[in-house]
Amino acid sequence: MKLVLYYHPGTRSQRVRWLLEELGLDYELRYVDLFKGEANTDEYLALQPLGQLPAMKIDDDVMFESGAIVQWLADSYLEKGFAPALDSPLRRQFDQWMYFAVTNLEEPAWEIMLHSRILPEDVAVKAIVPFATQTLLKALTVLDKALQGKEYMLGSGFSAVDIMIAYILMWYPEHVEPFSNLKTYAEKLRQRPAYIRSTQD
Repeated sequence: MKLVLYYHPGTRSQRVRWLLEELGLDYELRYVDLFKGEANTDEYLALQPLGQLPAMKIDDDVMFESGAIVQWLADSYLEKGFAPALDSPLRRQFDQWMYFAVTNLEEPAWEIMLHSRILPEDVAVKAIVPFATQTLLKALTVLDKALQGKEYMLGSGFSAVDIMIAYILMWYPEHVEPFSNLKTYAEKLRQRPAYIRSTQD
């Protein structure tokens, strides 16, 4: 199976690259320079019609959406242990936290990023930031409680869920700092060799 990941550092494509490194798979990395508009070329839009990252070619097929790709990879290589089997009792928790990562956690985190760091002053809506921050802190409180007495979200060991969640935590270390379980968790995940490899460009 030939895997080609379209990638730019710091984007959600890093989630996919991190899991590819954890799985030890051979893959081709194709750098998409967002600052040069390469995500808006006809060639790339044919792969990802919104011009977002990541996109991944799987032989002659194409997938996009980081959560979908991460889950597909974890399920495709169940023997590697990054996702529970469909008939495992842990699967319900796995699915729950996978969706939590891209909704309750990522949505407010992205709103903060968008309106405080990315959009120009005349477009950004600064009033969104305090509310989004409160929403993010609620999500972090839930995660911190869920990690009580555990090293990883599923308790059974490191999984794709941890990649989905940790990627967002690393956007805002200042918000993670007050949560002792989350702080320890994020620091541990930063030290994983596969994570380190996924950030080396």
